[in-house]
Amino acid sequence: MKKNLTIVLIIVAVLLIAVGAILMMRGKRETETSSENQQNQQTALETPLEERPFVSLTPRADGKEFTLDITRIKNTQTIEYELVYDSQGLSRGVIGSVDLKGEDKVQRKLLLGSCSKNVCKYDEGVEQGTLTLRFRGSDGTRKFTSDFHLQQGGKELTSIDEKFKLAGKFSASTFYLTMSTIGLPEEVENKVILGPYGIFTAGNSSVKNSTLTMTFSETPTSAKLFLFDGEKSNEQTGAKIESNNLTATINTLGTFFASE
Repeated sequence: MKKNLTIVLIIVAVLLIAVGAILMMRGKRETETSSENQQNQQTALETPLEERPFVSLTPRADGKEFTLDITRIKNTQTIEYELVYDSQGLSRGVIGSVDLKGEDKVQRKLLLGSCSKNVCKYDEGVEQGTLTLRFRGSDGTRKFTSDFHLQQGGKELTSIDEKFKLAGKFSASTFYLTMSTIGLPEEVENKVILGPYGIFTAGNSSVKNSTLTMTFSETPTSAKLFLFDGEKSNEQTGAKIESNNLTATINTLGTFFASE
């Protein structure tokens, strides 16, 4: 009887020791995870608009591939990118990373689908999605996101947040992509109060007599509209403020922003 009791006590002691070890390991993991999360939060850096990279996505002529261009890169060692979009009710994506070697600009091709042995299967029905970028440097990580809207022809090109619209006649055979460019294409003198938004295409960038509308959260006392055409930013004459909207007639695509 005593022998059986001794065995039971040994088993109970072993179980208690095992449970204690498991709890200690779990507590250690939770502490490490919490510490890691706090570290990530501490190194997530806020970046003013003028210090952000300029980013564009240009659709291929058939709309099956985007060209990702990133310029004005500062204080960065690696860039991680993730493009997420919907295709026929399913979430798809493209991910990758770039190790920088002192470059201040990079370009990557993002295929909306997959290819094997020169045979490609494309994701169909792509209209919108999100680009997420993480810029990692010695001083921490900068994260940026931009929603994009892919359209083929039509009478109006719009941003996902509907603060930017361009009405006109757009070729039914051409793909256009509207997005926030995250940063400015070049240094500007005045404070930017809305934008920048870009419309990118592999087709003709001429859009004669099209009406651009940028919508503010409240009516600005004054605002000037600028267009970056790929070479420099120019103020667009004839821009008008009506209620919360800034409107203008434009004749070419590019990157637009409003400043004081």
